[in-house]
Amino acid sequence: DIVRIIGPMGDFYLREDSPRPLLFVAGGTGFAPIKGIIEHALAAGIPRSMHLYWGARAKADLYLDELPRRWGLNHAHFRYTPVLSAPRPEDRWSGRCGLVHEAVLADHPDLSGYDIYAGGPPAMVQAMHQAAMARNFPAEQFFSDPFEFAPDTLAKQRAQMEKRAQ
Repeated sequence: DIVRIIGPMGDFYLREDSPRPLLFVAGGTGFAPIKGIIEHALAAGIPRSMHLYWGARAKADLYLDELPRRWGLNHAHFRYTPVLSAPRPEDRWSGRCGLVHEAVLADHPDLSGYDIYAGGPPAMVQAMHQAAMARNFPAEQFFSDPFEFAPDTLAKQRAQMEKRAQ
């Protein structure tokens, strides 16, 4: 029997050769791939400044909120800004409110000196990308992992497999 395995085909990983500080923009569960990048950077001792913005509707949606808070306490070069778009009264939220990409833009009017890593819903990733490009942000410094529906992902994988088979 022949078993064919196709490995990961993504390109959402930390560019370690860049000297620029890092802006991470996560929407909802888009925190998961960004979490992996941050954990790698911290474990590898990469000293670049890192700022994570994590957008969610309500406080309960920040499912690992304590983790980036700990990173901030343990690593002087790491900052964390949670942003809620629809906090509930029971959240008793006094933090940032609104759209996560707008919080990034408010804090960093000049993005050109950063590498941006964005993960989450396609609309959020696209909004961040478009806003950055409108500010003449270098496209080669923007890396993203937008969610895709399974049929889209399967179609891309099939196309890549067919291309490799040729």
